Amino acid sequence: MLWIFLVALFSSVLIGIPVVFSLGIANIIMLWVMDLPFTIISSRMISGMNSFPLLAIPFFMFVGEVMNHGGIARRLVKLADAFVGHITGGLGHVNILASMFFGGISGSAIADTAAIGGLMIPPMVQQQYPPSYSAAVTASSAVIGIIIPPSIPFILFGIVTSTSIARLFLGGIIPGIIVGFALMLTTWITSRRHGYGKREEGKRFSIKVIWIALREVWPALTLPIIIVGGILGGLFTATEAGAVAAVVALLLGLFYYKEIGIRDLPRIFLATAKTTAIVLFLCGMAMVSAWLLTRARVPFTLANLLTSMTDSTLIILLVCNLLLFLIGFVMDLTPAILILAPILTPVMAQIGIDPVYFGVIMCINLGIGLVTPPVGTVLYVAAGVANIKMEALVRSLLPFLATLLVVLVLLIVFPDLVMFIPNMVY
Repeated sequence: MLWIFLVALFSSVLIGIPVVFSLGIANIIMLWVMDLPFTIISSRMISGMNSFPLLAIPFFMFVGEVMNHGGIARRLVKLADAFVGHITGGLGHVNILASMFFGGISGSAIADTAAIGGLMIPPMVQQQYPPSYSAAVTASSAVIGIIIPPSIPFILFGIVTSTSIARLFLGGIIPGIIVGFALMLTTWITSRRHGYGKREEGKRFSIKVIWIALREVWPALTLPIIIVGGILGGLFTATEAGAVAAVVALLLGLFYYKEIGIRDLPRIFLATAKTTAIVLFLCGMAMVSAWLLTRARVPFTLANLLTSMTDSTLIILLVCNLLLFLIGFVMDLTPAILILAPILTPVMAQIGIDPVYFGVIMCINLGIGLVTPPVGTVLYVAAGVANIKMEALVRSLLPFLATLLVVLVLLIVFPDLVMFIPNMVY
C-alpha cells in the first residue's frame, strides 16, 4: 500500500502538479484501492486543520513579518556585528550570529533568509566578499532558524505525531548552537583561505559598542526568553506563547521602534495569511494521508521490514536519515514533515528511539534540504536577494553543506546532544 501511495504522489509531483494536489490524487487512489468512501477526504481534512496548536504557526509567521518590517532584524545584525565583526571573515560571522538571534524569535528559515540576506549581502559584497559566497553564508545559516526555538517545523512535527512541542523546542537548543558555531568555523577557514573581509581587520572588540547595540535591541531579545521561559514555567502553551510573542513584537514595532505604522498592518496581515493558508491546506491533506497509511498498517509493516534487515538501532537511524536527505532534494520541508513524520515516528518508537530526538533530527535533516537543489526554497530566496545564478550559489555552498551534514552525523552518533536539556528539564 505504501508503494501505491508513493508512486501516485511522486508521479504527480514530477509532472508539475503542486504537492498539495498531488497528495489529494494519492489519497483518492488510496481510498479507491481500500474501497473506502471519498467523503473521508473532506471530513479528515477539516478535523486535521481544526487543531488549536496549529494557531502557533500564523502567530510566529506574523512575528517574522513584524521583525522584518519593524527594524528589529537590522538591530539584531548590529548586535551581532558588535560581538563578532572583528574576527577574520567578520561580516560572515555577523550573518550567522544574526541568523541565530533571528531564528530564536521567528522560527522560519525563509523569513530568516529574506530579512538577514537583505541586510547582510549588500555590505558583504561592498567588503569584497563574492556575491555567491555571501548568499551561501546566508542560505546555510538560515537552517538555524528552524532549529533554535521557537521552530515552525517542530510545531508541525509535534502536531502530526502528538509529540511534546515544549520538549522539541528544548531539544533544538544545543543542536542550533552547534550548527551556528560549526558554520562560523567554516566561514573563518574559507575567509582566511581566500582572503575575504580584509578591510575589516581594523575592527576591534569593544564592550562599549556591544552595550550600545544591546541597549537598542534588548526588548526584542526578551521574546525568546518569554517564549521558552513561559512554556517551561507552565504559564502558557506553545500556541499561547506564539500569541504573546506576536503581541509583544507588534507593540515593539508600533510604539518602541516606531518603524511600522497602522497603514503597514494590512500588508503584514496579508503576507501572514497567505503563508498560513498554504500550510493549513497542506496540513489538512497530509492528515488524510496519515490516517489512510495508518489504517493500512504501513508503519507496522515498515518497522518489521527494517528490524528484519538489522538489529542495530544506529544503522536503522542512518538508513532513515539517508532516505530523508534524498527526499529533501525533491520535496520541500513542510510537506515532507507532514507526510513522513506520521509514518516514520511510530517505526522509530518501536525500535526504542525517542520521538523528541527523532523529531529534532528529522527537522534538521529536511532543513538541510532547504539548501539543496533543485527544490531548496531557501536557495531561491538567497539567489534572488543576491541577484546571482543558482549554479554559482551551489558551488559556493558546498563547504557549508558539508559542515551541516557533519553536524547531522554528529547528532545521530551522540543523541545526548539533543536529549540532554529535555531530559534535564523533564
